[in-house]
Amino acid sequence: MPDVSPRRPTRPRDARSTATRRLARAWAVLLGLSLFAYLALAATRPDQMWWLGDLRVYQAGGAAALDGGRGLYDLAVGTARLPFTYTPWAALTFSPLALLPWGAAKPLAVAGNLALLFAAAHLAWGLAGLAPVRARRRAAALTAAVLLWTEPVQETLRFGQVNLLLVTLILYDLSRPRGARFVGAGIGFAAGVKLTPAIFAVYLLATGRWREARTALATFTLTVLAGAVILPEASLRYWNGLFLDSGRMGPIELPGNQSLRGALVRLLGDTRPDAAVWVPVTLAVGAAGILLASALYRASAKIQDEATRRHGELAGVSVTALTGLLVSPVSWSHHWVWIVPGSVLMASAARGVRRNRLRLPAVLAAACALPVATAAPPSLRVELPRPVPTGIIWHVPYKGGRELRLPALEQLVASAYVLVGLLMMIMCAVILCRIGTHTWRSRVGGAEAGRVDVGHSRGKSPHVPAPRSQSDRDESLPIS
Repeated sequence: MPDVSPRRPTRPRDARSTATRRLARAWAVLLGLSLFAYLALAATRPDQMWWLGDLRVYQAGGAAALDGGRGLYDLAVGTARLPFTYTPWAALTFSPLALLPWGAAKPLAVAGNLALLFAAAHLAWGLAGLAPVRARRRAAALTAAVLLWTEPVQETLRFGQVNLLLVTLILYDLSRPRGARFVGAGIGFAAGVKLTPAIFAVYLLATGRWREARTALATFTLTVLAGAVILPEASLRYWNGLFLDSGRMGPIELPGNQSLRGALVRLLGDTRPDAAVWVPVTLAVGAAGILLASALYRASAKIQDEATRRHGELAGVSVTALTGLLVSPVSWSHHWVWIVPGSVLMASAARGVRRNRLRLPAVLAAACALPVATAAPPSLRVELPRPVPTGIIWHVPYKGGRELRLPALEQLVASAYVLVGLLMMIMCAVILCRIGTHTWRSRVGGAEAGRVDVGHSRGKSPHVPAPRSQSDRDESLPIS
């Protein structure tokens, strides 16, 4: 008898292939349009969009390293008189830049940062559990196309900063399978260049990955020893207390400093707040952040769903980075390029959240990061006389002590990244509670099943609980 049961209509294979090709072209077109708009704007004001003041510092530091490190920490580069604030190992790492002419170093830095933006997004989507390579490339292209216009990325490109390289290095390190050789070396190398990534070694310890933490520590120690052997005078000066001098990094009260200390300085109206105020706050947030990051990792590891476990690592990495940004004495807005994995976390987690619970934090995060005007900050008009995209944190009165006398609303604007960062930590704590609830329900469900089997073996009528609906399952686990 022929089968006459209704069948779901299927799209022809060629129709699916056509739709896939069109989708792939759409991602490519969006990325191309974003890059074209950025390059077109930069072509009208290249000296402003690609000021690259920090790249000049790297070149000068590399040249000083090639000269034996003499005068490394006395540098005052460019009209802004920028000092070299990195480790002696960083100067050694930057030494190849000193061999390049400026005409070659400039496009290399811009193209390199654009490529690193895509690479960081690609690695972040891998941590989010997006396994198909083509799908990950499309998602990374969309992410890069959008985040190119956020202030942290714009500032990184404008200054020629090294932050995207460090983000990509750490994401690659933590994307490798657990137990693989030399996992942690990337974190140790990054910390050897810039001390703040050392917080990821603490994250490894907190999550019980002792081998990886030892590798990170050993790699960092090797960078310190290499700097001491090759640049002994500079190393002695740096590690003798110069690395603790946050005043060399610029005025901490500027809105560009989006750290807890910067926010407290502006709130209290004092450039040197009492340590009894800001130190306990910083320590509390730092401890809470590391505990939250490790708890997210550990809780997700107990869930059978592979995508959820991957989300746990991505959430742990994002919260650890966020914690480092908040507790650092100085976190300039271009340090916040960790918005790349953070945005991927929000975008991927939003797929499993009902009732648009991530809409408010997503809007707040975008409003704080997107360049909403084209007026250059007054502090940079010597180097950037023509308008360039900037974020909302610069749209408050500052310079001359004005940022120390802001009313309540402008305080919120001036510390927008800090407030959104704290909101993200609260959101991740809520996700952790939801994961815990899901795990508890699973255990209770297993116990109920055991009792049902016992009752059935005694000849009693088993009670089988009704299956939950798909919406209930979505409600119990907010990330997928």
